Amino acid sequence: MTKSGSIGSSSGVIWFSRLLLLAATCIMTMIALRTLRNPVGSTLTMGIVVTSPAAATVVRVGFGGFPLGFAVALFGCAMSTRRLLGGLSLLASIAGAVTLARLQGIVLDGATPYNLLLLRPEIALCVLSAVGIVLERRRRRREGAAPTADSRAVAGKGSMTAGSRATSQGSV
Repeated sequence: MTKSGSIGSSSGVIWFSRLLLLAATCIMTMIALRTLRNPVGSTLTMGIVVTSPAAATVVRVGFGGFPLGFAVALFGCAMSTRRLLGGLSLLASIAGAVTLARLQGIVLDGATPYNLLLLRPEIALCVLSAVGIVLERRRRRREGAAPTADSRAVAGKGSMTAGSRATSQGSV
C-alpha cells in the first residue's frame, strides 16, 4: 500500500473512520428494519412476548426507531470529513452504553449464549471507535484544524471590498 493510502496517512484515517461509521450504520439499520417490520416476531427469539398494540409500538420505537435514528446520524457523519470526529464520538457513546448495559445484564441476570455472542462485537466497536477518535484527532492536529463556518465568516469580513461593505451594511 502506498503512503497516501496507509492507515497513518490523512486519507487512510478518513477512510478508516468512514468505513467504521458505515459498518455501524448498516448494523443499526438492520436492527431497526427487522424490528420496524415485525416487532412481535423480532422479539420472540429472545423470549420477549409482545401482547398488546401499545407494547408493539414501544418495541418499534425502542428497538426500531432509536437504532434507525442513530443510523441516519452516523451516515450523515460518514459523508462529511468535518463530522467524522463527531460521528466516531457518537458511535463510541452508543457502543459504550450498549456494552455497559450488556455487562450489567450478564452480572445481574447471568451469562447467556445470546449475551456472550454479542459482547465481543460490541467491545470491538468500542475499541475501533476509540482508535478512530485517536487517529482523527491526530490527523486534525497534523493538518491544522479546518476552518469552521464561523472562522470563514470572520475572515471573509476583513477581505470585503468597499462596494460589498456598502451592500452588506445597506441590507441590514
